[in-house]
Amino acid sequence: MAGELQDMDRLINEVWDDVVDFARRLVRTPSISGQEREVAGLIQAEMTKLGYDEVFADSTGNVVGVIRGDGHGEHVLFNFHMDHVSPGNLEAWPFPPYEGVIRDGFLHGRGASDVKGATAAQVYAAALIKKAGLRHGGDIIVTGVVDEEPGDMWGMRRLASEVLAQYPGRIGLVVLAEATSLDIYLGHRGRAEFEISTVGQIGHSSSPWRGVNAVYLMAPVVAAVEEMAGGLPEEAFLGKSSAAVTNITASPGWGSIIPDRSTIWVDRRFLPSEDRVSTIDQFAKILAARVPEGRATVAVRKLAHRSYTGLEETIELYKPAFLTDRHEPHVERVRSALTALGQDPGFGRWDFGTDGTLTAVDLGLPTIGYSAGEEVYAHQPTDRVSLDLLRKSVRGNVAIAMTTTA
Repeated sequence: MAGELQDMDRLINEVWDDVVDFARRLVRTPSISGQEREVAGLIQAEMTKLGYDEVFADSTGNVVGVIRGDGHGEHVLFNFHMDHVSPGNLEAWPFPPYEGVIRDGFLHGRGASDVKGATAAQVYAAALIKKAGLRHGGDIIVTGVVDEEPGDMWGMRRLASEVLAQYPGRIGLVVLAEATSLDIYLGHRGRAEFEISTVGQIGHSSSPWRGVNAVYLMAPVVAAVEEMAGGLPEEAFLGKSSAAVTNITASPGWGSIIPDRSTIWVDRRFLPSEDRVSTIDQFAKILAARVPEGRATVAVRKLAHRSYTGLEETIELYKPAFLTDRHEPHVERVRSALTALGQDPGFGRWDFGTDGTLTAVDLGLPTIGYSAGEEVYAHQPTDRVSLDLLRKSVRGNVAIAMTTTA
């Protein structure tokens, strides 16, 4: 065992500059949701260079690289997302978001922590297992999905139906690249995005009494949502349910017209004890109490997707909570393997949502997160990843993959 550890450490040292260079090139390649073509090509080219046995993109544009096992035992699925959110106000960034600056032991830039540093670690870890000649019973499947950031798991849904369906019953573990600071993350709250609309009557603003102002109808709804948020349930590990208004509009939106429609979006995070029916019922009760009958509606918001390959689909912005049992056998083996490396992973959960809901809930696969990324930097102008943690995560991913050799 000691010899294997030393050999792997030597191999990581040999490729370390390449890992960092790959991570920098990923950061330097903008890939806002729906615009992942260039970064997908970059990842496929790296996988090919590293000797993956199979490299391809599915019809949606998700990238897949496979290191084949010997045909016995479970497969392990590594997963990252290729898209990132907008940099926003460029003046807020200490370093330009797409330059991939390395300073003070960190790689800085948009997506460094969420999740391009971890992408490099996963891609190289799988290749190192092959390079080292380590026996792996099942395949090591390394996947990058499109359109994760919108939050409805569209890219992962497409990957599951088109690619993962080829591995029925044999994927033993899913490892997400979402930020965990080298801890083992086990899940997160569910997320739904609700659209609430109030319907008034259009009129001239010089005589507002002749119309019904939809904004005025919406005002008590917004206040009620804020009040409701303060009394939502809480769970010891996953935390507290939440509700937040994230957008408000009025139409026609012209200065001399009383608006006849106002719409808000509400981001609702919820626990496993809650579901679609119970969450939407909360809003329905608010509308019944605060808005005249027939003048308000609530529904789960839908989002239209168009991938860089041209595929289009509209789906609901809804995903349940998930929580993997820390005593699940795969999880216990992962923790033991990381501890043997000298790492000391705790168990954590994300505040934000991930595609793990689909693999854990819909597919029933043991799903964890492990990454050098730190959640505090996600979506921030201080987005960065520690190079020290990144190196350790390469070794950690190798160890995690080898827990499924049996």
